[in-house]
Amino acid sequence: MQEESVYALIPNPQEMPSRPPMHNSKFPGKTHPAEFEFGQNKVQPHATMGRPDGANGPTKLRPHEKEPKLPSPGPPTHPKEKIRPPVPSKDEVPKMGLTSNKNFITSNAVDVMLAKPGKVPQPEFQWTQKPDYGKVPLYLKRNKERISKEKEQFSQFIRVREAPDANAHVSQLSPDDRQQLIRHLKAKWGSVNTAYQGLSLTTDTAMKKIRKEAMERDLAEIERDIRTLERGEVVLVVDD
Repeated sequence: MQEESVYALIPNPQEMPSRPPMHNSKFPGKTHPAEFEFGQNKVQPHATMGRPDGANGPTKLRPHEKEPKLPSPGPPTHPKEKIRPPVPSKDEVPKMGLTSNKNFITSNAVDVMLAKPGKVPQPEFQWTQKPDYGKVPLYLKRNKERISKEKEQFSQFIRVREAPDANAHVSQLSPDDRQQLIRHLKAKWGSVNTAYQGLSLTTDTAMKKIRKEAMERDLAEIERDIRTLERGEVVLVVDD
């Protein structure tokens, strides 16, 4: 670095660099390549400085020029068959005086009588003629009996839990009966839970809300009874 000096306060004059003269070749621009020391006798296109003047622009293609061209369709190999008769020409004289002695009414009647019989329509099935029409199905009776038995058993448990009678006959529930009752309650809980899982997620109507709350109460009661039975020995009360 230059040391600080009072002489450095005066700026030095700036020298502007001078541009050297432009280079001019001693060979003319139209000299044939064969005249050079390592030149070629045969001038190849685009071998030296590219294309000649006016040929370096982009080439213009016509629309769909590079697409494959399909052969022109020739005459049809199979002529079309005429389904309908040709239209009469304007010079053709129409046939006049054509008559027929055929009785169309009689011929139609004979054709109908000689025709083969078609499909005979079957009478519509009458559901009211079934032997079990109007009767209660058997599965509804079984379900009703099963529900009545369950209500009777639960009512006995409720009477023992709330206010046992002193005159009632008290007996213990056997372990086998208790396990069987637990399995029955778990199966019932599974069926109610399956129906509960199939409900709609939205309770936009009053009936959906009531049904959902009823199933939730049933599930809670069954779970409470299962916990009561699994806690230990259960006393069963049978009235005299």
